[in-house]
Amino acid sequence: MNKKKTLGIFISILIILFVGIFYYILTKQDKKTTLTLLEKQWIENSKNKIIDISILNEIPVINYSGEGIFFDFINSLEENTSLEFNKVSYTIGQVPKTEYALKLVDKHNDNQILIYRDNYALFTKNKIKYTNPEEISGLVIGVLNSDLTDVNNYLNGANVTYKTFETIDELFTANLVEYNEEENADNSNYIDGIIVLKTTYLEDMLQSQKSFISYNITEYTKDYVLSLGSIDRLNIIINKYYKKWYNDNYAKSFSSHLLNNYFKFNNIDEKETVKFRSKRYSYGFVMNNPYDVIENNKLYGINSAILSDFSTISNVEISYSKYDSYKDLVSAFNKNEIDFYFNVSKLNDYKLDTYNTIKILNSSGYIISHLESNNVINSITSLKNQKILTVKDTLVSKYLTDNKIDIVEYNNINQLLKNIKKDSIIAIDSANYDFYSKTNLKKYTKDYQFAIPNQYNYTIRDIKDNAIFSQFLDFYLSFFSIKPVINDGYSSIYNLYKENIIGLIIKVILPIIIFTIALIYGIIKIRKFISNRKTPILTKEDKLKYIDLLTSLKNRNYLNDNIENWDNSGIYPQTIIVIDLNNVAYVNDNYGHEAGDELICEAANVLINNQMENTEIIRTSGNEFLIYLVGYDEKQIISYIRKLTKEFKELSHGFGAAIGYSMINDAIKTIDDAVNEATLDMRSNKEEINN
Repeated sequence: MNKKKTLGIFISILIILFVGIFYYILTKQDKKTTLTLLEKQWIENSKNKIIDISILNEIPVINYSGEGIFFDFINSLEENTSLEFNKVSYTIGQVPKTEYALKLVDKHNDNQILIYRDNYALFTKNKIKYTNPEEISGLVIGVLNSDLTDVNNYLNGANVTYKTFETIDELFTANLVEYNEEENADNSNYIDGIIVLKTTYLEDMLQSQKSFISYNITEYTKDYVLSLGSIDRLNIIINKYYKKWYNDNYAKSFSSHLLNNYFKFNNIDEKETVKFRSKRYSYGFVMNNPYDVIENNKLYGINSAILSDFSTISNVEISYSKYDSYKDLVSAFNKNEIDFYFNVSKLNDYKLDTYNTIKILNSSGYIISHLESNNVINSITSLKNQKILTVKDTLVSKYLTDNKIDIVEYNNINQLLKNIKKDSIIAIDSANYDFYSKTNLKKYTKDYQFAIPNQYNYTIRDIKDNAIFSQFLDFYLSFFSIKPVINDGYSSIYNLYKENIIGLIIKVILPIIIFTIALIYGIIKIRKFISNRKTPILTKEDKLKYIDLLTSLKNRNYLNDNIENWDNSGIYPQTIIVIDLNNVAYVNDNYGHEAGDELICEAANVLINNQMENTEIIRTSGNEFLIYLVGYDEKQIISYIRKLTKEFKELSHGFGAAIGYSMINDAIKTIDDAVNEATLDMRSNKEEINN
C-alpha cells in the first residue's frame, strides 16, 4: 500500500513538472519579438493570409511618402514575424475601409495603440515665441470652425479675436494675407496667425516663408493611433511587438524622420545635409547656475540638457568651451573660436554677422538682501546711493547702469557669491536666485523684481557653414516643448550637488580613513601604472623580436607579450582599433609587391603622424594594424577614426581602409575580447564598403 502511494506521489510530481515545463515552453517569450511559441504557431498557420490595414497618407514624421515611424514599425513587424499587411492609403477626411487602421482620433482607447500625440500650435507670421497665453493677447487668430470651442477653452485668459474657417486650405490661404499699413486701408481679412495641429501641418508651415511656431498648446492634442480589429491573437501580437519596438527604436525613428522631413520641406539637398552633420559646433559659456555648470569636464544645467537633446535629434556633435567672464566669451566669439553661446550678456559689439534664435525662456531680475537688513525697496530709484553687487556685463547689470545705479561687478555668479556680506544688496537673474535660494542665498529675500527687456536666446555666428544649424536649432526650440528639457537640466544639477553633499558628509565623518585609503590606493595605482607603462631597454635581439622591419612599428610579438599587462592595468577606458587596408592583394598582383609594400608604409606613416598620447601602434599582419589607446571616451575615439578614415582615402590607389573598434570600460571585457569585437566591427564595415 505504501509503495503504491509513493509511486502515485512520484507520478503526480512528474506530471506536474511535465505540465510546467510544457507550459513554460509554450509561453516563453522570444527576446527578439517578445512572441511565445503559441503566438508563433498562430502566425505560421496564418502565413497565407494577408491582413488589410488602412494608413493615413502624407502625415509628416508618421507616414510621409511611404516613410515614417509608423512604416518603420509595420516593416519591422513584417520582417521579424512573417506577418504580411496589405497597406491601403487614405487621407484626412476620408473613412478607412478596414478595421485595422492608422487613424487620427481625439483620444485613444483600449482597442487602439497610441503611435503619436500631436498638439495644436499657434503659427504666426513673425519669428517670436510666447511662453504663456497672456502674451498672446491682442492677436487676431484664425481657427477651423470645428476647433473654435476647444481652442477658446485652452487659451482661456488670452484676450484674442478669433476668425473661423471651414477648411484647412482656407485657413492657410488667409494666413498669407499681408497687413496693409496704408491710411484707411481695409485690414478686416488680416489675421496674425492660425492654430492647427503642429505635426500634421508641418509641411505647410515649413514651406511657407511666413509661418513660425510661436506657441505650443500642449494640453490640446489629438492622437494618431493604430486601431485594432476583431482577431484577438493578432491584437496581442501587435500590442506586444509594438511595446518592444517602441522601447528599442521609437526615439531614433522619430528623430530621423523629423530631420529628413525638415530637410525635404526646406529643399535642403544631400550635400548641404552632409556638411551640416559633419561639422562639430563649438558652444562657449561662463559658469552660471542653473544655466551652465561644469564638473569633472562635463557640462550640466539647462543649456546642457537642451543642447544634448538637440544633438541627439539632429545627429550633430557639439563641443564645449568654458570662459571666466562674458567679456572673454564675447571676445572668443568675435575671434571665431566658438560658434555660438547662450546670450544673457549686454555685450553686443560684434565683429561679425550674428543670428539670434527665439527666446528659450522668460527671466526677470531680482534685487535681494539679507533677512535682517530691513531694506524697503519699492522701485529701482530706491537703490540710489547704494552699491549693488551683480555679475559683470549681464543684462541685469545693464538694467542697473541704464537706471544710473552704482554697481560692484564680478566676472561670474561664483565670484559674486564668495564676496557677499550681511549688508550686501544683490541684483541677479531670477533663475540664479531660485537655484541658490536654499543654499548660498537661503538667508536672503527678494525685495524687488524688474523685467529684463532682452530675450534669453542663443547667438550664433551667421556664416554659411552655420546656416542650417541656426535654422534647425530655431525650429527645435519652437517645435518641442522645452520646459521638460529645462526641468531635466535642473535635475541634473540638483543630483550633481546632492552627490557632492553626500561625499562631503562622508569626508567630514571619516576624514582620516578616507585619506588613508585614498593615499594607499593612489600609490598602488601609480606604481602599477608606472610599471605597466615603463618602456624597457631593448637589446638588439628584442628589437628584432618586437619591431616590424618594413614599417618600424611594433609587431604581433609585442602585442602578445603585453596583453596580460594591459588586462591587469586597471585603467579605463581602454580601446582597441583594428585597421585593414583595402585591396592590398590587388595592388600586389597588378603593380607588384614593391608597390604593395609602399602602400603599407604609407599607411604606417599616417598612423605615426596622427598618433595620440598613451597609445601603441602595432602591425599585426600583412595589411592589418592594431592601435591600443588608454584614457579616451567613445566620442574622441569616433572622431579619431573619422580622421584616420579621411587620411587613408588619400593613400596611393585610393582604396582606403576598413576600421573597427571596441571600448573596454571595466575588467569584465579582456583585450582578447576587444580585439575580436573590433575585428568583427572592421569586417562589417568592410562588407558595407564592398557593397
